[in-house]
Amino acid sequence: VDCAGILQEGGRRGPIMAPGRMKRFVLPQIRESVASGTYEACTFDYEAPLPDGRTGRKAWTDIFRKAIPEFEKRARMQLVEDAASDEEEITAGSRARSFAENFGRALDKLEANPNRVIPGFEAAFARDKGGRGLSCKVLCAVRETCLLMLGLRDAFKHVKRKENCGSLAILGPILDEVDALPGTPRDRMELALRNCFAGNLFDLGAHFSSERYQEGGESREDDPLRHFRADRENLPPRPWMLDCLEEAAEALSEAGRFRKAIVFADNAGADLILGIFPFVRELLKAGTTVVLAANEKPAINDITAEELAALFSRFSAAGAPTVTDPLLCSACAEGRLRVVSSGSDLPIIDLSMVSSGVVDEAEGADLIILQGMGRAIESNLNAKFSSAVLKMGVMKHPEVALCLGGKLGEPICKLELPEAQSLDR
Repeated sequence: VDCAGILQEGGRRGPIMAPGRMKRFVLPQIRESVASGTYEACTFDYEAPLPDGRTGRKAWTDIFRKAIPEFEKRARMQLVEDAASDEEEITAGSRARSFAENFGRALDKLEANPNRVIPGFEAAFARDKGGRGLSCKVLCAVRETCLLMLGLRDAFKHVKRKENCGSLAILGPILDEVDALPGTPRDRMELALRNCFAGNLFDLGAHFSSERYQEGGESREDDPLRHFRADRENLPPRPWMLDCLEEAAEALSEAGRFRKAIVFADNAGADLILGIFPFVRELLKAGTTVVLAANEKPAINDITAEELAALFSRFSAAGAPTVTDPLLCSACAEGRLRVVSSGSDLPIIDLSMVSSGVVDEAEGADLIILQGMGRAIESNLNAKFSSAVLKMGVMKHPEVALCLGGKLGEPICKLELPEAQSLDR
């Protein structure tokens, strides 16, 4: 089956444009919140002190500082791979160090005065749309700008490709496991949701999960299926801090309940392939049309829309593995599974600034699914939607867990239904 055409183009129905210079638009399901001025993309106030008394500004910038060695390492590896000459390969290390130094200096300036625009980072500061103080959006945008200054548009391209290949190799057994589970569609949906939480542990932008990834080392590569199952079995015991697992499994598995879902995907590798794909497959079984929304441009190890669509295309790079599951491929061919660019280039998402393609697809959607810490926890956790919404991810920063009253590594599964809907209808 050739699913190369599943990447959709938008803009046909003239969606409402978001304020600002970028050609971005408001997701229909949050229009009322945006109109009333109550929509805030970022969940946490980075200027407020943390519950343990630490200064907010320093605590949040320290999260980004701790991740610098991982980014420097990935930048060096990618610069070596992209080198067009011996000289470029030799200087890869020094160029990667320049990123670390530049970003470290930028963090110093942001911590000292986040309202003073740093020369060369004007576009990054403009992301906050007039906000004052430190913000997650600006911190992420400044980091991406530092990478772009090196000419690196995708510092994690190598590791994303590697993890996608490894995860595709064991997708079959994971799908078979879900299909063979005794019980009802609700039971299979719960297992699929647990797969999403296990997969979301692959996140190289968080110090907690990047350390786990490094510790797995060769053993994870030698037996990825065993490691994935172990991650799933070792999820913290329930109940979790925000725990709607049973309710979500019940609602999402009900045949015919939801016509169309927009799923905002997060990371490449296990997160997407072993988590989201089996989950989406269960939605398709329930009769729900699914649109996968992924980043327009690279950010950390997040999947892009182009990379996602290529996983279903026989015209992908020579020798690159693709999805072969008959149900997923037939859904692509029939138009029941599509891919669209979210318009984002950050690891979080501002839903008042999305692509016209997402808006086109969302006009008929009665379910929004936000996957991952960046899209569902660090942003949009408190956002109000006019449709049903599932917010799910794993808390991988100690500061995030502390501010929410949860535990490091604990999943969040938050299902919000419109007042007119009920699980007992």
